[in-house]
Amino acid sequence: MAYPLPGFVSGILATQPNPPRQVSIAAVARTVLVGADGALYAGGGAFLIAFGLSVFVWPNTPASNIPGGLVMAGAGVLCGLVAVFRIWQVAGALRHGDAEVAEVVDAEVGRARLPGMPWGEPLRIRMVYMAARGTYLLTSSGETGGYYMQQRWALALQPGARIWVLRNHGRDVLYAPVSQPTGAS
Repeated sequence: MAYPLPGFVSGILATQPNPPRQVSIAAVARTVLVGADGALYAGGGAFLIAFGLSVFVWPNTPASNIPGGLVMAGAGVLCGLVAVFRIWQVAGALRHGDAEVAEVVDAEVGRARLPGMPWGEPLRIRMVYMAARGTYLLTSSGETGGYYMQQRWALALQPGARIWVLRNHGRDVLYAPVSQPTGAS
Protein backbone atom coordinates (compact mmCIF):
# COMPACT_ATOMS: atom_id res chain seq x y z
CA MET A 1 0.00 0.00 0.00
CA ALA A 2 1.48 3.34 -1.05
CA TYR A 3 -0.33 5.21 1.71
CA PRO A 4 -0.74 3.14 4.91
CA LEU A 5 -1.75 6.05 7.17
CA PRO A 6 -5.57 5.66 6.86
CA GLY A 7 -5.40 1.99 7.83
CA PHE A 8 -3.12 2.77 10.77
CA VAL A 9 -5.43 5.56 11.96
CA SER A 10 -8.48 3.33 11.54
CA GLY A 11 -6.91 0.63 13.72
CA ILE A 12 -6.01 3.12 16.45
CA LEU A 13 -9.47 4.72 16.47
CA ALA A 14 -11.25 1.36 16.49
CA THR A 15 -9.46 0.37 19.70
CA GLN A 16 -9.18 3.84 21.28
CA PRO A 17 -12.03 6.07 20.06
CA ASN A 18 -11.68 8.68 22.82
CA PRO A 19 -8.69 10.91 23.62
CA PRO A 20 -6.16 10.79 25.12
CA ARG A 21 -4.98 7.84 23.04
CA GLN A 22 -1.77 5.92 23.62
CA VAL A 23 0.17 6.21 20.36
CA SER A 24 3.94 6.08 20.08
CA ILE A 25 5.63 8.77 18.01
CA ALA A 26 7.88 6.04 16.55
CA ALA A 27 4.84 4.16 15.19
CA VAL A 28 3.43 7.35 13.68
CA ALA A 29 6.80 8.29 12.17
CA ARG A 30 7.26 4.82 10.68
CA THR A 31 3.76 4.87 9.17
CA VAL A 32 4.14 8.37 7.71
CA LEU A 33 7.64 7.70 6.36
CA VAL A 34 6.78 4.43 4.61
CA GLY A 35 3.95 6.14 2.74
CA ALA A 36 4.72 7.51 -0.72
CA ASP A 37 4.38 11.14 0.34
CA GLY A 38 6.41 10.90 3.57
CA ALA A 39 9.15 8.89 1.88
CA LEU A 40 9.34 11.42 -0.93
CA TYR A 41 9.68 14.40 1.41
CA ALA A 42 12.13 12.73 3.81
CA GLY A 43 14.17 11.02 1.09
CA GLY A 44 14.24 14.09 -1.12
CA GLY A 45 15.25 16.21 1.85
CA ALA A 46 18.09 13.86 2.79
CA PHE A 47 19.30 13.77 -0.82
CA LEU A 48 19.26 17.56 -1.20
CA ILE A 49 21.05 18.07 2.12
CA ALA A 50 23.71 15.52 1.24
CA PHE A 51 24.19 16.87 -2.26
CA GLY A 52 24.24 20.48 -1.09
CA LEU A 53 26.72 19.79 1.70
CA SER A 54 28.94 17.75 -0.61
CA VAL A 55 29.94 21.05 -2.18
CA PHE A 56 31.83 21.82 1.04
CA VAL A 57 33.73 18.55 1.23
CA TRP A 58 34.50 18.10 -2.47
CA PRO A 59 38.14 19.00 -3.08
CA ASN A 60 38.85 22.05 -5.24
CA THR A 61 35.24 23.29 -5.23
CA PRO A 62 35.07 26.75 -6.76
CA ALA A 63 33.80 29.38 -4.36
CA SER A 64 31.07 30.25 -6.85
CA ASN A 65 29.42 26.86 -6.23
CA ILE A 66 29.07 27.34 -2.46
CA PRO A 67 25.90 29.51 -2.56
CA GLY A 68 24.21 26.93 -4.79
CA GLY A 69 25.18 24.19 -2.35
CA LEU A 70 23.72 26.18 0.53
CA VAL A 71 20.47 26.71 -1.38
CA MET A 72 20.20 22.96 -2.09
CA ALA A 73 20.92 22.08 1.54
CA GLY A 74 18.33 24.65 2.66
CA ALA A 75 15.74 23.19 0.28
CA GLY A 76 16.57 19.77 1.72
CA VAL A 77 15.98 21.00 5.26
CA LEU A 78 12.61 22.43 4.20
CA CYS A 79 11.61 19.10 2.60
CA GLY A 80 12.61 17.27 5.77
CA LEU A 81 10.64 19.72 7.87
CA VAL A 82 7.51 18.96 5.83
CA ALA A 83 7.82 15.29 6.84
CA VAL A 84 8.52 16.24 10.47
CA PHE A 85 5.47 18.54 10.48
CA ARG A 86 3.22 15.75 9.18
CA ILE A 87 4.49 13.32 11.85
CA TRP A 88 3.89 15.94 14.55
CA GLN A 89 0.43 16.81 13.15
CA VAL A 90 -0.72 13.17 12.92
CA ALA A 91 0.68 12.23 16.35
CA GLY A 92 -1.04 15.22 17.99
CA ALA A 93 -4.34 14.58 16.26
CA LEU A 94 -4.25 10.88 17.14
CA ARG A 95 -3.37 11.51 20.79
CA HIS A 96 -5.69 14.44 21.50
CA GLY A 97 -7.99 14.98 18.51
CA ASP A 98 -11.70 14.36 18.35
CA ALA A 99 -12.56 11.27 16.34
CA GLU A 100 -16.09 10.99 15.08
CA VAL A 101 -17.82 8.50 12.84
CA ALA A 102 -19.40 10.09 9.81
CA GLU A 103 -21.67 8.81 7.07
CA VAL A 104 -20.82 9.74 3.49
CA VAL A 105 -23.74 11.70 2.03
CA ASP A 106 -22.35 12.56 -1.39
CA ALA A 107 -19.36 10.98 -3.12
CA GLU A 108 -17.76 11.47 -6.50
CA VAL A 109 -14.48 10.65 -8.18
CA GLY A 110 -12.84 13.01 -10.62
CA ARG A 111 -9.64 14.66 -11.63
CA ALA A 112 -7.35 15.85 -8.88
CA ARG A 113 -7.06 19.60 -8.36
CA LEU A 114 -3.28 19.38 -8.25
CA PRO A 115 -1.49 16.12 -8.96
CA GLY A 116 0.66 15.08 -6.02
CA MET A 117 -0.97 17.01 -3.20
CA PRO A 118 1.15 17.07 -0.03
CA TRP A 119 -0.70 14.19 1.66
CA GLY A 120 -1.88 11.28 -0.37
CA GLU A 121 -0.93 8.83 -3.04
CA PRO A 122 -0.36 9.74 -6.65
CA LEU A 123 -3.44 8.08 -8.13
CA ARG A 124 -2.62 7.84 -11.81
CA ILE A 125 -5.35 6.03 -13.63
CA ARG A 126 -4.95 6.13 -17.41
CA MET A 127 -2.62 9.12 -17.14
CA VAL A 128 -5.16 11.16 -15.14
CA TYR A 129 -4.62 11.99 -11.48
CA MET A 130 -7.74 11.00 -9.54
CA ALA A 131 -9.30 12.30 -6.34
CA ALA A 132 -12.37 11.57 -4.23
CA ARG A 133 -14.53 14.39 -2.99
CA GLY A 134 -17.84 14.58 -1.26
CA THR A 135 -19.73 15.48 1.87
CA TYR A 136 -20.23 13.68 5.15
CA LEU A 137 -22.65 13.86 8.08
CA LEU A 138 -21.30 13.38 11.61
CA THR A 139 -23.51 10.76 13.22
CA SER A 140 -23.17 12.22 16.74
CA SER A 141 -23.93 15.88 16.05
CA GLY A 142 -25.58 16.03 12.63
CA GLU A 143 -22.91 18.47 11.46
CA THR A 144 -21.91 18.25 7.81
CA GLY A 145 -18.53 18.73 6.20
CA GLY A 146 -16.66 18.10 3.01
CA TYR A 147 -13.72 15.90 2.15
CA TYR A 148 -11.16 15.81 -0.64
CA MET A 149 -8.69 12.92 -0.78
CA GLN A 150 -6.13 11.58 -3.22
CA GLN A 151 -6.15 8.15 -1.60
CA ARG A 152 -6.99 4.84 -3.23
CA TRP A 153 -9.40 3.68 -0.51
CA ALA A 154 -11.43 6.90 -0.83
CA LEU A 155 -12.18 6.30 -4.52
CA ALA A 156 -14.54 3.48 -3.50
CA LEU A 157 -16.60 5.61 -1.08
CA GLN A 158 -20.32 5.61 -1.79
CA PRO A 159 -23.23 7.32 -0.03
CA GLY A 160 -23.93 5.47 3.21
CA ALA A 161 -20.31 4.43 3.77
CA ARG A 162 -18.87 5.21 7.18
CA ILE A 163 -15.57 7.00 7.74
CA TRP A 164 -13.62 8.34 10.69
CA VAL A 165 -13.16 12.10 10.76
CA LEU A 166 -10.22 13.01 12.96
CA ARG A 167 -10.26 16.66 14.03
CA ASN A 168 -7.83 18.78 15.95
CA HIS A 169 -9.03 22.17 17.23
CA GLY A 170 -12.17 21.95 15.07
CA ARG A 171 -10.21 21.36 11.84
CA ASP A 172 -10.33 18.11 9.85
CA VAL A 173 -6.86 16.55 9.90
CA LEU A 174 -7.41 13.00 8.67
CA TYR A 175 -10.06 10.74 7.23
CA ALA A 176 -9.90 6.97 7.60
CA PRO A 177 -12.15 4.04 6.80
CA VAL A 178 -14.20 2.61 9.66
CA SER A 179 -12.98 -0.92 10.27
CA GLN A 180 -12.93 -3.57 12.93
CA PRO A 181 -10.27 -3.37 15.68
CA THR A 182 -6.94 -4.66 14.40
CA GLY A 183 -4.86 -4.23 17.53
CA ALA A 184 -2.71 -1.44 16.03
CA SER A 185 -0.76 0.55 18.55
